[in-house]
Amino acid sequence: MTKLILCSQSARRRQILTDLNLKFELETPNVNESELAEEKPLDYLKRISKLKVKSIFNKRLSKEEILLSSDTIVVSENSILHKPINLENAIEILTLLSGKAHYVHSSFYLFQSNTIEIYAYDSTKVHFRAWNNDEIRNYVLESQPFDKAGSYGIQDKTGPVEKIEGSYTNVLGFPIRKFMQYIEKWKHFIL
Repeated sequence: MTKLILCSQSARRRQILTDLNLKFELETPNVNESELAEEKPLDYLKRISKLKVKSIFNKRLSKEEILLSSDTIVVSENSILHKPINLENAIEILTLLSGKAHYVHSSFYLFQSNTIEIYAYDSTKVHFRAWNNDEIRNYVLESQPFDKAGSYGIQDKTGPVEKIEGSYTNVLGFPIRKFMQYIEKWKHFIL
């Protein structure tokens, strides 16, 4: 029987697929997520999504499995704001975003050897409220957003998000609206 394999270490993506009532197994990809010189953000998003699947595909025994990966990037002024490396970097990123709008792009890549190859992404515009240095520092210390691109979680109650234009789950880390357009490819995994 064909299996659905989620190629991700994200707890939020696991929860989203669980909430969709999908039966899946989990594999953690091991990829270098460094940007290439002069790589555009959307090109980066596509490359990393495909690399995650490739890293798992090459070590799995069954090529009949359907592999699913996803990636999320926060983009401000055409630059990717990655996960912060420490407290100071998180504060720096949030200070840069304070009082401004930026974009969150989340992708998925669905792949089965010689059968399925679907890549899609969704974009959401996120508006931050203006907040001072003490509020930013307190948020980082309280929420510990070190595993989140852009140094924040949209689900955080004390977070900086004022409003969004687009999909909430896209900012959370998975483009459900785009994924649902391809339900014929994965509906047999619904429990």
